[in-house]
Amino acid sequence: MNDEAWELCIGEITAPVGLRGEVRVHALTEHPERFAELRKIGLQRDAGPVRIVSVRFVRGDGYRVVLALDGVDTIDQAEALRGTRIMVPRSWLLPLDEDEYYYDQLLGLEVVTTTGEALGPIIQIWETGANDVYETPLALIPAIKEIVLRVDLAGHCLIVEPRPGLKKSDPGT
Repeated sequence: MNDEAWELCIGEITAPVGLRGEVRVHALTEHPERFAELRKIGLQRDAGPVRIVSVRFVRGDGYRVVLALDGVDTIDQAEALRGTRIMVPRSWLLPLDEDEYYYDQLLGLEVVTTTGEALGPIIQIWETGANDVYETPLALIPAIKEIVLRVDLAGHCLIVEPRPGLKKSDPGT
């Protein structure tokens, strides 16, 4: 393997499964089927270093994923991994369709309305089921084409249509 950074989180270990060290994973990807192809993953606690481990096997369907990892053979070892993030290198990302973006590409983008009002950087992305919502210090922005008019990764900004209720302090009237 090359020296590429293992910097993208695709899941989080949530609990041990059984007594033999298997772990349940909450998939943080729109393509959880990708776990079946993984032979190695990075494990990261908080902001600590990433530890690369081999995957013995994967089972599950959809977002319910169970992993068996080399060196994790007991329930106590699995319990110690609760809350650990599963990391992969950027080169392992799946290609996206036009007008699709990875969250890490959007976080930090400066949001500006078509009238030039700055709403601050995207600090959080909320998954609501119907559509994502981008949070800035000043606004909650539904990620829909009627509101989000342009994503400019090169210019590090997101252009939105101002609407009543968009700003956090706006009562929406």
